[in-house]
Amino acid sequence: MEKQKKPLGKRILKWSLVTLLVFIIGLFSVPFLFKDKIVQMIANTVNNNVNATITFKKTDLSLFRNFPLANLSVNDIVIANKAPFLGDTLYTAKELNFSMKITELFKKTDEVIKLKSISTKNGIVNIIFDEAGNGNYDIAIKNEETANLNSNNDSFSFDIQEYELENMAFNYIDRSSNLKLHLSDINHSGKGNFAKDILDLDTTSEAILSLDFDNVNYIHDVAISLNAVLGIDLKNSKYTFKENTGYLNQLPLHFDGFIQLVDENQLYDINFKTPTSDFKNLLALLPKQYSGNLKSIKTDGNFDLNGTVKGTLSENTIPAFDISFASKNAMFKYDDLPKAVNHINIDAKIVNKTGKTKDTYLNINQLAFKIDEDSFNSDGNIVNLTSNPKVNLSAKGKPYL
Repeated sequence: MEKQKKPLGKRILKWSLVTLLVFIIGLFSVPFLFKDKIVQMIANTVNNNVNATITFKKTDLSLFRNFPLANLSVNDIVIANKAPFLGDTLYTAKELNFSMKITELFKKTDEVIKLKSISTKNGIVNIIFDEAGNGNYDIAIKNEETANLNSNNDSFSFDIQEYELENMAFNYIDRSSNLKLHLSDINHSGKGNFAKDILDLDTTSEAILSLDFDNVNYIHDVAISLNAVLGIDLKNSKYTFKENTGYLNQLPLHFDGFIQLVDENQLYDINFKTPTSDFKNLLALLPKQYSGNLKSIKTDGNFDLNGTVKGTLSENTIPAFDISFASKNAMFKYDDLPKAVNHINIDAKIVNKTGKTKDTYLNINQLAFKIDEDSFNSDGNIVNLTSNPKVNLSAKGKPYL
């Protein structure tokens, strides 16, 4: 009996090692067997659907990177626009990744592969509108032939459950209004079952924001972040804020409401406010190089920021909004300065009631503060903020002698 068990144990060990070896060889060899087919399917999808020039240096198919999912990496990819945006780049990245079940690799070239996740890193997305209102993102082929194509002409379908952007940048440029919005250092991820028409998308986002309008810089390198659960209704293109925590620099903001895509326009119904009323929230609006280390600043009093944005964003209108700022008898003092700024009172709001940009105005009912015995008071308004502003302000100061 002793002699029979030993050969049996050896045989079990032998076949286990052989099976493991075959499995490992398979994991390494499968990508080489299917890589060319996947690349050809990408080319078919691009040629059938996109009016742009797409180039990339190499592709890599791996069964180890996101095991048990297969991972396809496309390196140094560029999507370059054609006329009327010839010379502009819509998207470029060092890496674009797709993950799918390994069984999807065994499908024929005329079958649809279901993607499970998408990620991209170290790249830039440029959304550009020209003077006529055309957008460079509109690269889908439009003609009668493609309008009648069925889903079999697409090589990929999106059964996405998660996606990720790592170290990306985003530029929004409107050449008709000379508006430039820039987001850098974007790190964003989302998880949700996009196979459903109605889903909750759990997202985390952080970026650095800059904004220029008509060659004037209004926001420069302000850190923003948002952790939010978004309710998504894909059939009605409606996106609802649920649980969320956002920050503008170190200013906390809470959102509720929704954004909905309606035809070519966007419908907004959003409310936001500061969840806490510490005056330090106001200082957090300033860029860090001006506000300093907020932990070393002593503050007292309140600061409340409340706003509503409601209406349609279209070629001719913006959503109406009403944003108010208020503080009452607040103060702040830097540790390394001898005097504090006391008796700070702010009552101001920026408003647009009509949806026409020219009707945006700023009301300052009160802006007052005191340093030692020196006092300052101001009130008034500024109308036509976006074109030929008209200023009506009064200010009074009383220096200590």
